[in-house]
This record gives sequence, structure tokens and C-alpha cells, in this order.
Amino acid sequence: MVPDVQKEIIGRTPVYLVEDHHHALVPWREVCRELGTPPHVLTLDHHTDTLPAFTHYNEVHGTRHLLRISVEEALDDLRHDEHFDFAVRNNLIRSATIFSHVNFAIDVNPALQIIHDPPPDESPETLAAYYAKILESDFLRHNLEQAPLPCAVPYILDIDLDCFKGERSVMPEDPAVFRDLVRNAAAITICRERDWVRLLNLDFGRQQYEFFLSKLLELIRNTLEN
Repeated sequence: MVPDVQKEIIGRTPVYLVEDHHHALVPWREVCRELGTPPHVLTLDHHTDTLPAFTHYNEVHGTRHLLRISVEEALDDLRHDEHFDFAVRNNLIRSATIFSHVNFAIDVNPALQIIHDPPPDESPETLAAYYAKILESDFLRHNLEQAPLPCAVPYILDIDLDCFKGERSVMPEDPAVFRDLVRNAAAITICRERDWVRLLNLDFGRQQYEFFLSKLLELIRNTLEN
């Protein structure tokens, strides 16, 4: 499988756009080759996406899928929630930190760290306020204190658009920390995940992925071109 990958240089930073989250393996491999070393990945996501590679394939077929194969071969059988484990096992990335809204992860590769502080309750008002913080400096600063980025290791800033719910989530009042993450990233990957965006926004304004992508790219451009 060869997924559609769109690449744009903003400032001097490569920004890649893919459809499903596991398609980000293609730009991650490119960034790894250009850097000459596997980078760290910092991800903003609704989900954790940390299942062991080919979990679903192995369960369905009653066998064990080869792990050391090319990205293109892997994408035929890899689920969108198994790509971090595959990337670490194939030296595409060194490690990853996932800031997620939910965490049902099991059997997590030790190179993958999940940061998830659940809201105090699940009322619509509480959830709306919780989701709105994803790009706010206080939220990111708090999470980075729990999981500092590794020193002297370049990182990819990876954003799954399903982390956004409602307009406020992609229009932060204080984006200073996010801007720093953008400026210091070796590359940025953005995943449309349009179906998940649609489903997860049914109760938060029904925005589609185009809205979040537009606002996110505007924020990235304002950061890297000024």
C-alpha cells in the first residue's frame, strides 16, 4: 500500500498531511533517513494508538505477522492503532510520548509513554472544557513536566485531528508552548482521520476535519513564517 502523503515546507520545517494515523509511518521514515537517526515523536491524539503491531491481523489469522518488513508491506495489514509499536520495532522512531484524551492501552512498548489526565466527570460541560485545553499552554506545560522531551534527540510533532472537539480546541487563548513545540520540531505530521473527527464532534459543534486543519495550519504558518 502506498498512501497519499502531502508535503509542504513551512518556513524551513517539513509539514506532512496524511489520511489515517498509521500512514504517518511514511513521513516518519523519510524524516528518520534525513536526520540520520530515529527521532522521538510527540503526539497529540484522542486515542493512544499503542497496541502491539499486527495485533488484529494475528487474532484474525491465528498466526504471527512478520515485524521486520517495509512500511509499504506493513500498511496492508497494520491497523491505525498499531503503528507506534511498529515504528519503534523497525527503528523508524526511537520513542514516543502520547498526550491522549483516553487511555485503554495494554501491553505498551516500553519506548512509548502515555500521558492522560482524565476529566473529573463526563458531563457535557466538563468534557467541552477539557477538550478545549489541548493546545493551551497550561495543559501542554503540565504534560511536558510529567514527560519531558528527551534532550539532544530531534522530535516530530505529530497531531491527529481527532484530538480537537469544538472550535475552542483549535483556537487557544495562550498558544505559547504549542508555538515553541512547532518551532523546535524537526518535522510535523498531521493526520486527517476524518471519520473519527466527525464522530467525536457530534456533541461538540459537529465541525469537520477541514475546519480543524485550516485553523491548525494557520497557527503553524503564523508561528514558522513570522
